[in-house]
Amino acid sequence: MRAAVPAAIAAGLAALAGGLYATGSADLATQDRQPLAFSHEFHAGRLEVNCLYCHRHAEESRIASVPSMQVCMTCHRALARETAGTGALQAAWKRGEPVNWVRLQRLPDFVYFTHEMHVRAELRCQDCHGTVEGMTHTPRAPTFEMGWCLTCHTRRGASTDCITCHK
Repeated sequence: MRAAVPAAIAAGLAALAGGLYATGSADLATQDRQPLAFSHEFHAGRLEVNCLYCHRHAEESRIASVPSMQVCMTCHRALARETAGTGALQAAWKRGEPVNWVRLQRLPDFVYFTHEMHVRAELRCQDCHGTVEGMTHTPRAPTFEMGWCLTCHTRRGASTDCITCHK
């Protein structure tokens, strides 16, 4: 009976610590709010802009990268109609200020992932990120946990050797 009390206290502390950790890392509605409204549904969906046009570094880099202001302004310099969002984008451009987009995806440092390799393997962006062309805002991907990746690697006959992704 005496051993049960410390065990119960330890379990309670572990549950509390786990709850605090989960709350701090959970996808809260306000966590992913971008400084300007951006609709992939409009850009990739209705306008059919290819993902790699804006996320140019995905073909040659670990990261797909957030598009630079120069990429955005390629089209947005000559808009026939301005919205509140495009007006704010153009105003930031005129002031020489970047838009500080909120990064939505981040893998742990011990994971080696490269978009380049996946693009070369002819995976579509939608295979991992979902039907982005139908999203009015861009939420975090539901999961990029090891089991999810291993399931895809196994299904496609890709390497499941630990050293492939863990450096």
